[in-house]
Amino acid sequence: MNESDKLYEGAGDLTTASLDELLYDEYSFIDDNDNYTEEYLLEYKFKSFSEGLTEYIRSHGYSGDIDSVEDKTDFIKQKCKDNNITLNPSVVKTWFMDKRPRSGAESRTLVYKLCFALNMNAKETADFFYKVYFECPFNFRISDEAVIYYCLNNNKGYSEAELLKGKVKNILETAKPSESEYDMTTAIGKDISTIQTDDRFLDYISKNSAEFIAGNKTAYKYASKLITAVTDLAKKRCKNKEELKHRIGKDNNIDLFIYDLFGEDINQYKKEQSFSKASEFPELIKSNFPLKMQLSKVRNNESVSYDTMRKALIELFFYRYFAELFEANTDEYFCIYEDDFRGYVAETNDLLFSCGYPQLYVRNPYDWLFMHCANTPYPLEEFQNAVKRYYLDII
Repeated sequence: MNESDKLYEGAGDLTTASLDELLYDEYSFIDDNDNYTEEYLLEYKFKSFSEGLTEYIRSHGYSGDIDSVEDKTDFIKQKCKDNNITLNPSVVKTWFMDKRPRSGAESRTLVYKLCFALNMNAKETADFFYKVYFECPFNFRISDEAVIYYCLNNNKGYSEAELLKGKVKNILETAKPSESEYDMTTAIGKDISTIQTDDRFLDYISKNSAEFIAGNKTAYKYASKLITAVTDLAKKRCKNKEELKHRIGKDNNIDLFIYDLFGEDINQYKKEQSFSKASEFPELIKSNFPLKMQLSKVRNNESVSYDTMRKALIELFFYRYFAELFEANTDEYFCIYEDDFRGYVAETNDLLFSCGYPQLYVRNPYDWLFMHCANTPYPLEEFQNAVKRYYLDII
């Protein structure tokens, strides 16, 4: 299978159409006359949570009116009752009114409950997180999520998962300190996928207790290396900029990287003018967007959300991949071609997979932004065009 086929593997009709648009439309955030034309980013057919959830309940027994919020809410309410699961109907109702669950532990628990209520298996749950919730499924180093994965993989219900969580908590509370032996978080999931009995699962937790306290070591390891690489690259690329002389001498300067990526020192804009408050990017792009504070936490091995870490890996690798290409090719006519784009997607997906995160998905707006920029002759400039259009020109 070549890289072109891999992009379309498993894609439905809308995803296929979205990939076609991405690959073959010659859209740019700024046209040749520097005048803004279409509002393509704001009109693009990103998958809403309501749309995705409706598709899943239809494939899991719902046969009512797909436009009726009340009927769909009642369906899930009955499924919760059948499976002894508590979900607030008022919250479920908002999901059908295009309110996406937030990123965070509490919302993840609610979405897992939903998946149990709909009798999803582990693969369906992972797909739902990936393609509808736009979150990373199953952080295997969090014991509760390891339990959930084991239960979904063995057709066990939510009540059984709750009982196992208590037993696992007791094991971890009394476990003796030991060193983590797994380098790859995904390897933990692979091992758990082979376990079919509670006794064996609890024995596995007991013997590998250190793994469930360590956090996502793989992601932090790769992200830390990427931060070193991109700050070094930014230093090279900015060495002749007089206004940045005071920053050039510093190593691992995240400010310099942010400047070169965004095309301006956005750290100077505070409060109502900050990127998170003032930019007009879709919420799914600007929420948890990795800037100085988040990247500093990653570099210092401090805890960040799943969404922040995945976004950081995509952002950092995007910059490194294309900055290195342009540093290695000094020809003034050099630009990016289709093979470079497909190489970027393939290598980004390899990185995300290695860290236990979902691969790039064209109907996730954050992923689309970087894929679109990567598919233009000058990806870093196109990203700056987007920032200019949806942030810098409106503050």
